[in-house]
Amino acid sequence: MSSHPHSFGRFCMQCGQRLASAIPEGDTKRRLVCMDCGFIHYVNPRPVAATIPERADGRILLTRRAIEPRKGTWVFPGGYMDVGETAEEAAIRETLEEAHLEVRDLSLLGVYTRPGPGVVVIVFRAVALGQGRAGHETAEVEWFGPDEIPWGELAFDSTESALRDFVRARMRGASGESF
Repeated sequence: MSSHPHSFGRFCMQCGQRLASAIPEGDTKRRLVCMDCGFIHYVNPRPVAATIPERADGRILLTRRAIEPRKGTWVFPGGYMDVGETAEEAAIRETLEEAHLEVRDLSLLGVYTRPGPGVVVIVFRAVALGQGRAGHETAEVEWFGPDEIPWGELAFDSTESALRDFVRARMRGASGESF
């Protein structure tokens, strides 16, 4: 459990004593517990907010990752939410940081989970305002038509699931035509 990226390490954030892995009374799962003060350190999933930016011609922007995990694979712009921002604000910020692209008119596409790393990905469709360019975590950006998406080179299962939902929605005309 301590290898989870959102874990608290080996010491209690309340009293500073060493943590132990235990099943707290009334619980069914192993947790990080302070045996001195009894504080339970829950390791919860972290929210990620992302956009699938779309141009008027129906092409979508994907970025090639320049960082691990999955360096060199394709993903839509997104990242962890900061405290004090909405999912929409985080998605807009991350798109600007990773693709130097402003977006507007966000609409929720779906919510996808990655239980292994403990991530919940909130994906929005968005209208692209410009062309974009690579950011500091991005090796390149490219615009793809729905039939050009590099399915075998996508970064995560949540990336594939969201893109498949996006393509299905476009094919059935859900949420109107392309922006």
